Amino acid sequence: MHDYLLRLFVTGCKPIKTNLPQILFPFCFMKKSIILVTGGSRGIGRSICLALAERGCTVLFTYLSNDVKAGELITEINQIGTGGAFAYRCDMSSLPEVLALAKRIRQDVSYLDAIVNNAGIVGDGKPFLFATDEHWWDVIRTNVGSVTNTCRVLLPMMIARKAGRIINITSLSGQKGNAGQSAYSASKAAVVTFSRSLAKEVGRFGITVNCISPGLIDTDMTRDISNEYVANRLVWSPLKRKGGADEVANLVTYMLCDAPSYIIGQELTIDGGLGVS
Repeated sequence: MHDYLLRLFVTGCKPIKTNLPQILFPFCFMKKSIILVTGGSRGIGRSICLALAERGCTVLFTYLSNDVKAGELITEINQIGTGGAFAYRCDMSSLPEVLALAKRIRQDVSYLDAIVNNAGIVGDGKPFLFATDEHWWDVIRTNVGSVTNTCRVLLPMMIARKAGRIINITSLSGQKGNAGQSAYSASKAAVVTFSRSLAKEVGRFGITVNCISPGLIDTDMTRDISNEYVANRLVWSPLKRKGGADEVANLVTYMLCDAPSYIIGQELTIDGGLGVS
């Protein structure tokens, strides 16, 4: 037995799939919830949309430009869910476009139970002194502006009902900083602080605001990162693997349930232990 355990520690082992979410989620009452996911057509956002659909929610999602991907997601949501789906082409960093989006949402549904702010970009990966001013502000405007625009325009719908959940997807980079990602790291840190401030302002209306901070997650975005970089990062992860977008989606779904109703103004990290190594 000792030799067997030693081999496991030396060679590592594959992650074990469990049915824990299926055990937990029946206690998460989400039926008929109406939830908006920004940046929902790909990556983590797509997984969040599908997880919500599986739990009977009406899923609204935004996307920037890929009509084909959005159409495919609508079809998939309608196949697995019963709440229906709405897709909106919108640049969330543009306040006029978000104002127009709000009008369309009010026409399609009467209220929102929750908003998941996921829309964002990483940037070009250049060191700060080599990044253009245009690039810097594009990342800040997209990652911070999309969150503030959405909250500014759609929060009144929640305040009127004195209920709501807001989940802002941030990043481990916002906590630790990453070389070549100064704008991205700064933008995600800004969203965390904004979220805490907003939580203090709207909590009295029965609205909670929290952040979920993923580490290295296996999506089409991170697949563009060099294998060497990924390997060097995973050396520091106790789990020795990338996270799955579905794992992030499970955490988001839990945070939108009734159970964590007393959690507000927090940043929950899901990073396979990278942040503590």
